[in-house]
Amino acid sequence: MLSEKPNYLAFTEKNAIKLPIAWCLSAFFIGLATQELSATIFTCLATLFVVWLCYKVSSFFLSFQQHSGILKNATYDNVIKAIWFIALFSIAISFAQSLLFKDGADVYFNACFSISYFSFMLAAAKKWGMHYVEKRV
Repeated sequence: MLSEKPNYLAFTEKNAIKLPIAWCLSAFFIGLATQELSATIFTCLATLFVVWLCYKVSSFFLSFQQHSGILKNATYDNVIKAIWFIALFSIAISFAQSLLFKDGADVYFNACFSISYFSFMLAAAKKWGMHYVEKRV
């Protein structure tokens, strides 16, 4: 029996690309005021690329469950939830660490790249419900 998708996973899936783009746009405008133009453009584009790449790789690894049934379906749901919460915690820690413990240009770059953990949240949200169904031959 499939369980219902939690609201936070549905919200993440619904706003999939909006959050990283909004994050990078705000980082771009902050970078225009505080950094060089080329560094600002590169950082924002690289951040979006890293988010996309991590999303694709983590989605690939999470898709093994659907084809091989490595975990029980209930355990898989808990793993998806754990990935989502760990990624959220990682975003908060990375952003706070960049503001508190870095100086100079490192603050900007680390704060901008801290959204890259969102890709794991998005992959977990999209792979919810991809349970293994045994095929009888």
